[in-house]
Amino acid sequence: MDTLCQLFKGFDENLVVKPNNSEFDSDNFPSFNNFCPFTDGGKKQKCNSYEEMVISAFLTLIINFASINDGGNIENDKIAQYAILWLCYKLNQRSENGTSDLNDFHNKYINGIETHILKLPNVNAYNSYKDIIKKQDMKVMDIKDISKLYEPLENLCKLYTGCDEKKGNYTNCSKDAHDFASNFENLNQDSRIIGNNSYREILLSLSTDYNKFKNGCGKKCIDCKDMPTLSEIKTPQSFEHASSSSSIASKLIPGLLIFAIPILLGVAYKYSLFGFDKRLKRIHSREKIKKIKKNVDHYM
Repeated sequence: MDTLCQLFKGFDENLVVKPNNSEFDSDNFPSFNNFCPFTDGGKKQKCNSYEEMVISAFLTLIINFASINDGGNIENDKIAQYAILWLCYKLNQRSENGTSDLNDFHNKYINGIETHILKLPNVNAYNSYKDIIKKQDMKVMDIKDISKLYEPLENLCKLYTGCDEKKGNYTNCSKDAHDFASNFENLNQDSRIIGNNSYREILLSLSTDYNKFKNGCGKKCIDCKDMPTLSEIKTPQSFEHASSSSSIASKLIPGLLIFAIPILLGVAYKYSLFGFDKRLKRIHSREKIKKIKKNVDHYM
């Protein structure tokens, strides 16, 4: 995981491009030209836009990473998941790119060079990426939504790169851990994220890698003692249950009030009449006593 995070950091530091700058020359980034579109009759590869450059860097990441894959400790699915988050984060930095979902980007920028890609060794992570974007729930998701998941990944990478076995003093560990947990919990409360199986799988990967850090390298760092515990990843059913309960309550309470108010008013009316009747009887009794007393006084 630390190696993958170092690659993300290196890519960000070297691929310094203003997303909305119309003047773009991929020759300034020779390390990321491997998957630019072919030009000059297939003799040369050149990226002519920010999107093409980012796509080429993304493919470089997932295909070449296999050779330095932490001894094979990171699954191809996870490499593809995290690389997709980085890709969408970079693409989302451009205000206008003409497409909004990952499937459109694949068709526009990658399909044309896929034959070339599949001839290369170590394409398992690329195949995992293809499997991910073929999923129906992933096809319809907006790149802006996908890029939201990059923020906790960025926090997670700070943890892994900031605290390795050679460094015992990681002063920002607690802050970075709480930042990760906060971003994670926000996503875990987002029904659009939880309602998408592909997103829930990515959240599970992030949660698993956080707990691995917490129980591994985190225990070796002096300043990594105060690390929050993540809540369980919610399911669509839990949201539906909460929503259903809220809906039932909102409908039931007015209904009960409608049913109860006439009864309460009726009871109040009844007791009101009962009290009024008693008062009439008391008044009648007093008048009767006065008449009797008056008659007695008359005869005396």
